[in-house]
Amino acid sequence: MAATQLTADLHPLLTEYVIKKLQKNRLTTVYSFVKVEVEQLLKITNLPAESIVLVKKHLIDQFAGRCQNAQSYPLQPAPSPLSTGVPSLDALLQGGGLLPGHIYELCGESGTGKTLLSLTMASNVVKQSGSMAYFIDTKCDFSGRKVQQILDSDDRKLSEQELGHAMARIRVERIFAPDLLVQTVEELATGRYVDEGTNLKLLIIDSLPSLWYLYQDAQSSVEPLGLLTKLICSLRKLAAQRAVAIVLINLTVRMVVEGMTEGKRKLCPNGNYLALGRYWESAPGTRLLLERHEHHPGSSARYHTVQVWKSNYLRSGERVIVRMTESGVRTFFGGTSSRLNPGRFFRSGGFGFLNITTGTSSGGAPSGASSSACSLRSIKSESCAKLHLLPNRHRPFL
Repeated sequence: MAATQLTADLHPLLTEYVIKKLQKNRLTTVYSFVKVEVEQLLKITNLPAESIVLVKKHLIDQFAGRCQNAQSYPLQPAPSPLSTGVPSLDALLQGGGLLPGHIYELCGESGTGKTLLSLTMASNVVKQSGSMAYFIDTKCDFSGRKVQQILDSDDRKLSEQELGHAMARIRVERIFAPDLLVQTVEELATGRYVDEGTNLKLLIIDSLPSLWYLYQDAQSSVEPLGLLTKLICSLRKLAAQRAVAIVLINLTVRMVVEGMTEGKRKLCPNGNYLALGRYWESAPGTRLLLERHEHHPGSSARYHTVQVWKSNYLRSGERVIVRMTESGVRTFFGGTSSRLNPGRFFRSGGFGFLNITTGTSSGGAPSGASSSACSLRSIKSESCAKLHLLPNRHRPFL
């Protein structure tokens, strides 16, 4: 109101003649007009008192804020958590899974199962009718065959038609430039790429370092930090306005930099550093760390842990033990809880863990982003999966 100029189109009684007379008395804004007493406006405009009161009421209703009773607004039920498909991981996250409107980050060294765990999350979300998952692939690691294996490993066997519909609700887009990633997230916040009758429930970005490492030899950090700022602002807007759960993939790396002290950077529990620098450390709301462990004596299985590194609603240090098999992400209930101390677990040989699927990741060249239909029960190649694969946004970065 304070900056809105008085113009003749605001009310029929505010003619050009009246506006000029008001301007001569330094009444140029809506606020200055409203705060002046009616008696003074009578002398300036020569309008009847009733007309002045009517104009002021109209301007106040149009530009001023309103005080309303909160009881007049119906309470909206909180969105239900999105189950990851792994009960013990849902228990670790509390509430039953991923919270809509929250930003998560899966981090760890290369080969710790971050991509496979994200595929499991996406597969479980699209099982619900009308729910859609959007997967942004920056490394060509997305595997349609692995998604089919995860869906087929469910206790309730999906028919071929149900399997096709579920896989079609995963939208895949390959992006190879940071500015295009920011643009895509901004467009998702406006509802683009979402068909009628479907709700975007989950956004996965795999992964961020592969894009920002393009700036590792840059002489200035202004551009990469600026793009990171725009990205996190766009992600928070998307999460809050559309109640979307967001999962980001990041790396932990070992770095030796002269002059670096431990006080400047936060170390992972395993002694590694988080990629993307100190600036990114506080960006996600919850960060989960995936770690590999040695083989248990006498067993061919490989064990991993998923640990809460930082969170604004979970207790840091809580963890579950995971096992990598060929059958997909599943929880096995044994005699021991999965939320254990890893050292004690490996010494005792206890059970109660998650299974993270293994297998080689597959993808196409950056220029190939099409998929063809085939029998979903007997996929002959990775490119045959019935997934909605969006056109590439690949272009030369420099």
